[in-house]
Amino acid sequence: MYERAARFLVVGMGCALLYFALAWALQARGGLQPFLATATAYLISFSIAYVLQRAWTFQSEVAHTVTLTRYAAVQALAAFLTAASTQAIAHFYPSSSSMVIAAVSTILAGSLSFVLSSTWVFSHVSKPPQ
Repeated sequence: MYERAARFLVVGMGCALLYFALAWALQARGGLQPFLATATAYLISFSIAYVLQRAWTFQSEVAHTVTLTRYAAVQALAAFLTAASTQAIAHFYPSSSSMVIAAVSTILAGSLSFVLSSTWVFSHVSKPPQ
């Protein structure tokens, strides 16, 4: 379980850094408008994260038609939780720093994503990590 969680964190943090670098590079170096740059960076990062989480973290053999749909739903839910928790913390604790708010919302969403990925998205035929 701890090894799987560590792999989940490695993939998640790596893809977050990839997203950041791509979004910046596509805007600053590629000349793309912010919306197109960030959408492109997100699509690339999402795709890589899905493939790595499925193959390396959870070692799932469940069909892509099942896992990709579920993974997308979990990521949408995590994005909503991030936005909602950020808004709630800022509302109820207005003196909180942006760094603390971002950290709390990221931990909440990441935890939800890990639990749902473990128990629902990739759960049917998962092999233990080797």
